[in-house]
Amino acid sequence: MHYLILLAPVVLLAAYAINWYLSFLRYLKLAKSSGLPYVIVPVYLFRRLWLITHLLWLPYIRKLPEKYRTWLDFTLPEFTWHFRHEIFERVGSDTFLTCSPGGLVLWTADPAVITQITTRRNDFPKPTHIYTSVDIYGKNVVSSEGAEWRHHRKSTSPPFTEKNNHVVWAETLDQTQAMLESWVGKDGKGNKTVDRIMDDTMRLSLHVISRAGFGRKLEWPTESTVSTHDAAYTDPSKIKNQADDIDPGHRMSYTYSLHCLLDNILFQFLMPRWLLSRLPFARTRLANEAYFEWGQYMREMVSRKKIELTSANNAYDQVDIIGQLVRGQVASTDAKNSPPPLTDSEILGNAFVLILAGHETAANSIHFALLYLALHMRSQRRLQEDLDHVFGGRPPSQWDYERDLPGLFGGMTGAVLNEELRLVPPVVNIPKSTYGVPEQPLMVNGKKCTVPKDTYISLSTAAVHRNPRYWPHGPPRRDQTGGKPVHPRSNLDNDLEEFRPERWLIEDKGRSGISTPANGAAMPNEKLEGGDELGVNMASDTSERLYAPPKGAYIPFSDGYRACLGRRFAQVEVLACLAVIFQRYSVELAVDKYATDEEVERMSHEERKEVWEKAADDCRDLMLNGCGVIITLQMRKGAVSVRFVPRGQEKFDFNL
Repeated sequence: MHYLILLAPVVLLAAYAINWYLSFLRYLKLAKSSGLPYVIVPVYLFRRLWLITHLLWLPYIRKLPEKYRTWLDFTLPEFTWHFRHEIFERVGSDTFLTCSPGGLVLWTADPAVITQITTRRNDFPKPTHIYTSVDIYGKNVVSSEGAEWRHHRKSTSPPFTEKNNHVVWAETLDQTQAMLESWVGKDGKGNKTVDRIMDDTMRLSLHVISRAGFGRKLEWPTESTVSTHDAAYTDPSKIKNQADDIDPGHRMSYTYSLHCLLDNILFQFLMPRWLLSRLPFARTRLANEAYFEWGQYMREMVSRKKIELTSANNAYDQVDIIGQLVRGQVASTDAKNSPPPLTDSEILGNAFVLILAGHETAANSIHFALLYLALHMRSQRRLQEDLDHVFGGRPPSQWDYERDLPGLFGGMTGAVLNEELRLVPPVVNIPKSTYGVPEQPLMVNGKKCTVPKDTYISLSTAAVHRNPRYWPHGPPRRDQTGGKPVHPRSNLDNDLEEFRPERWLIEDKGRSGISTPANGAAMPNEKLEGGDELGVNMASDTSERLYAPPKGAYIPFSDGYRACLGRRFAQVEVLACLAVIFQRYSVELAVDKYATDEEVERMSHEERKEVWEKAADDCRDLMLNGCGVIITLQMRKGAVSVRFVPRGQEKFDFNL
């Protein structure tokens, strides 16, 4: 009996090992028959157990001789962000498979392959199972596929109009001026350090999407106002006492419930509701309460808009997104033989994913653009000169969306945004798959290959954005990076790891030392069948006045049918925000860690440059090693301190 008890674990282990080996042989056979290059790895990257525990095993695996751990880099989460295009160079192909006992994954940084995948929607569906966590309020355009997705797409596309973009423009100008005043003080001198600009850009983006998306105006907190967001988790009772905008029947204000919901989004995604509501921790209790509070605010908003839209004396001209969704619901209900409208739950589900994805994308872009410009004063100066040309000194109160936005989009401001999104895309790996479909043919480098069924596909944004075959580039500029390469392994022989928005300016293409892709690299801009019907915006991601990358080489908002709905929303917001800031101010790295203001005043030019380089090294290190992905790519291991100073009063203007 004891012998059998001891034997059972051995038998189970042997059975697991045999199954593991047979699975590996099956996937290896598929990889070999695909015609694609492949890398053998012992673990499946997306296995939840590996994702949760891999940090425990890394110290031991790294002690193995190098020849036994060459696979390791291909199993690290977001490895294409950490290694960029270098890992594709290591394999010797811009498209390859990783083969493990858990399955196959196709990785590509080839624009031609990306274009095939994004335009053949039915052949390469989205792996919706990885998005079920965002259904906390209801099904939505992000988590659906097939006929269900078409239904959501048709309903959610109409609100993203030029009329709504006017609201985005006006609200961004208003909110950015309030944010800027909090940074520079009412006297405008800017002699204060801003330690966490990411917090403020997140607040800005939430305020803009709250107004343009939900018709709710949020005021920027003043210094005398104790923000409920800043009070966060220290004393929950303070939140209720301090908030003077709590609606009747609520325990939290709309503003705080939204902040708290998004700040604790991982709790919402990873924990079942019954568990979250029972855990005895203040933060989880607040997270659960915020879920119900914001949901109730949104249900009340939907009900109010229904009444406004169906009232006999309706003169209601709805501009905000939630109002347009409700309008579509009411119109669809009244019309005969029309497809079923979105339910209230689906309206909430779509509202949630739009605010979740939308606010982080814009906030991150503003944040990283500010840091890049603080590191590259030459580009900052050119941006300011371009703004002088666009506005001619007019204050934001005299700016006009239709007159001034094209100048921003097609000039240096647009180039700064494009370059920031090239270097720091919101999503570093865009997921596709062959789940639920047969094996699919794919042309790779002129050769017909096959993608096996049930293959996970990753469009590697961070790598294709740095692929020298498709981007204008020159030699590395070590003078702008303290003499060090921006990345220790990727693009060491070109400047594609470096922030150079000037590469987007067409008039700069004739400069010596700049190489552009061969004529054959460009691909036609394919028109999507049924794209108009589904509300797919087929316009370019960039202005026609700027460099046009080959189709599939620039995909910060994805591409094809599943391209981001709020692309133009985000672009308008970021462009308007950068214009307000840099029309009158410059951003500089704060050197508080290394010198006081008084010490800086007494320093010579060389001494200032030396202390600035220390702060710049800290910034570069965080941008290289401190970023990580939860929903979008953000700086998660620290913060860079900066100062906003009036133009002409910079202390560290080295024209680097």
